[in-house]
Amino acid sequence: MKKIIEIDNISVNYDMDEETIKALNNVSLDINKNEFICILGPSGCGKSTLLKTIAGFIIPNEGNIYMNNQEIQTPDKSRGVVFQEPNLFPWYTVFQNVAIGPKLNNRSQKEINNICDKYLSQVELEEYKDSKVFELSGGQKQRVAIARTLANNPEVILMDEPFGALDSFTRKKMQIMIRDLWNKNNSTILFVTHDIDEALLLGTKIYVMRRGEKSIVKSYDIDYTNRLINNPKESVVKEEGFIKLKEKILSLLEE
Repeated sequence: MKKIIEIDNISVNYDMDEETIKALNNVSLDINKNEFICILGPSGCGKSTLLKTIAGFIIPNEGNIYMNNQEIQTPDKSRGVVFQEPNLFPWYTVFQNVAIGPKLNNRSQKEINNICDKYLSQVELEEYKDSKVFELSGGQKQRVAIARTLANNPEVILMDEPFGALDSFTRKKMQIMIRDLWNKNNSTILFVTHDIDEALLLGTKIYVMRRGEKSIVKSYDIDYTNRLINNPKESVVKEEGFIKLKEKILSLLEE
């Protein structure tokens, strides 16, 4: 597989008044093309900090991050970010929100229309293209945010607990949608979550994080998401292997 992101032994400190807080400790990992990587861990373990360093929002105090062999030092359109809050322009329509990136990239109006129609169709919002953002539900707003990110054609999509604020029913629907989008677009995704089931059902690889001298304590290669693409009705959560792996991860997080 082609390596896109290389994270080489990074650490990040936050200076809080007279105290220095270690947010990330000695993190090394690679992101390969078409992987769906889930970063799993409790609140405060550095998951979002890791995502922000990959995005280029934070420069690590130690170590380096490379994308296609070039050091990441600033945000870049090749890395799209979807946050827990959609951060849309409420006075814009759905179409106008998705069109922001293509417009900034000086695409023609015909190209903008085609791009927006393509991704609004993929997130099943084509009939809402002329709606204002304030008219949408929480799940619909997050779909717009995802379509807006896809419209920039990023090489890597970074998602920071994007379904954390949604109810369980909507969250399940969004998980199915993002799995299908990943498969359909041959995307590369890094997805931050504190939900073990979500990580197991979406990721092709999971990194487990917790506070300590080394932020990443374990990694797992898994295949449930590909199985669910091939058979959406398969009940993998009831399998003994799924249950045992979930228990193993939970015990790691409780240590």
